[in-house]
Parts: sequence; structure tokens; C-alpha cells
Amino acid sequence: MTGSVAAFGAAAAAGKVSIDPESAESMAAKIDAIAVRARKRLRHFDFLEQRVRLGSSPVAITMAEQDLVTAMGTPTSAKENLLLYIQALEDLAAAIRASARNTRDRDTENATLLNNSGDDLS
Repeated sequence: MTGSVAAFGAAAAAGKVSIDPESAESMAAKIDAIAVRARKRLRHFDFLEQRVRLGSSPVAITMAEQDLVTAMGTPTSAKENLLLYIQALEDLAAAIRASARNTRDRDTENATLLNNSGDDLS
């Protein structure tokens, strides 16, 4: 997902994507809302950071450690993936907005050129 978002962001920054500004803002706002909901889910990891005690036996201690690693201890853990997802959503919303700004700027420039061309024909 992050590769696709990065490619879209690069295309948007290069002016290769045209998008209606009103539609873009609507899409970006929805993506922002998803990112906010995802960011709220990060609080669920607070419980695991407290090292949930499953018991005092070696098996229980091993299980508790494994739960911690799976949830948030490695680059492929659930928390890290959630953080990457949030960042991808934020990047996508920014790219959509950038594309809309570029489209609006190009439309303004084209309208000016057309108006100037019309003035030259008069």
C-alpha cells in the first residue's frame, strides 16, 4: 500500500494527476477520518506495554513476552503496521489535496490563457 501511495504522491506532485478540487477535499476528509479512527486504536497497545501478566510459570512468562513482541516488539508487529497504515493514509490525503491544488492552478492558468487569446482576437 505504501508503495502505491508514494507513487500517487509523486505523480500528484509532478502534476500528472487531475482531480476536481471539491471531490478531492471530500475524499481527503474521509481518508483523514479513517486515519483519526486508526490513531485512536493505538491506545489499545497501552495495555500490552504494561506487560500483561499471564502467570508466573515459565510458559506464562514466555506467552506474555511473545504477545508483547507480536503486538509491538518488531518492525512487523501489529503496532508498527498500524503506524504505517496511518502514515499511508495521511500521505494519501496530502497527495489528493496537492493534486487538487495543481489542478486548480492549471485550470486558472488555462482560463487566463484562453481569456488573453480571446482578447488578442478582438
